[in-house]
Amino acid sequence: MPQQDFDFATSFVKDATFTDGLRDFLEYRDLGIAQATGGKFRAHVLRVKKDGDTSTLHTTGLHRHYLDFQMIFILKGWIKFTYEDNGTFTFGPGDCCLQPPGILHNELECSDDLELLEITSPAKYETEAVQA
Repeated sequence: MPQQDFDFATSFVKDATFTDGLRDFLEYRDLGIAQATGGKFRAHVLRVKKDGDTSTLHTTGLHRHYLDFQMIFILKGWIKFTYEDNGTFTFGPGDCCLQPPGILHNELECSDDLELLEITSPAKYETEAVQA
């Protein structure tokens, strides 16, 4: 097995903090993977902000990410996506989706209790909004 220049990393729920990120209706818990892998990967937990406003559908608009790898795994709640040439899917707890690099997609809506794990490579990447 080839040796990787990765550091050992842990992330304990008792120390968890959530911060703002790409989407204004979500908050993000970094799991320390980006730092441990020198930016080659990122793993974070995303959840809907608890701001009390349940009237918003939490949609992102059509967009694509320029990266090598993106996977989501639903921990709690549900989320509905549409994917170019693949259709519309609603994912719930235990469901997983590998989103191919550059795929055009849109988060249509999600539950107010949504929590998901997202793993990407690289840790930082560009996102492009696309007009329909």
